[in-house]
Amino acid sequence: MNATPEPPKAHATDDPIDAVKRHVAAMGELAVGMVADGARALLTGDPALAQSVADRDSPLDRFDIAIETETMRLIATLQPEGAVLRTIGAVLKIANCVDRVGRLGYDLAKNRTSAPEPPDPAPAELLRTMDERARAMVQQAIRAFVSNDAALAKQVFALDDDVDELHEQLQNRVFALLRQGGSSTERLARYLLAGRHLERVGDNACKIAEKAIYAITGERRPEYFPALAHRATSGVRPPGPSH
Repeated sequence: MNATPEPPKAHATDDPIDAVKRHVAAMGELAVGMVADGARALLTGDPALAQSVADRDSPLDRFDIAIETETMRLIATLQPEGAVLRTIGAVLKIANCVDRVGRLGYDLAKNRTSAPEPPDPAPAELLRTMDERARAMVQQAIRAFVSNDAALAKQVFALDDDVDELHEQLQNRVFALLRQGGSSTERLARYLLAGRHLERVGDNACKIAEKAIYAITGERRPEYFPALAHRATSGVRPPGPSH
């Protein structure tokens, strides 16, 4: 387990916009680590790991407060317009989404149970895959924001289709096992909750990507989303022409 990141110290020579974006990236590292360890604590039942996730809740708060304070100062001192104003506004929104990601990791850790494992390993494997892919989405969305790469941010939405599909597979398998009964009912119920938490991690990654695209290009979701190619899933397809 890595040491808990703290808000980086700004230097007088730093570009203020680059500095605050780096702070968002550091906060993202903390939040993604909470999700990774929260999922692992749930699947392994490790109480020390679950507690380590809970211990990171306060540092996550400190990041959120530091970034909000910094952005308010930039608005007051720079009186920004155009792309700079969009970026500062995006920082506030993205930090909020990152905070939610970290708290979803905390919720995963709280779902830890000593209930028996189900005879079928598929639900646990699906959760592991969801965890990996949802975290990768968050990392990609933040990387796109920091590097001003709108094309990279737009790729996140298609990745969300994969997480949604995995979530549906998890639900179907868990429901089938619950119908069979047995001593694993509690663990399976917690797996359902965990699947929802990880699906929400992916949703927050999409929100981060949306704000990144707006900061970089000025485009809002209806202007670019219909042009994206999405694989068909059982969910609702975004409005707009098919590609």
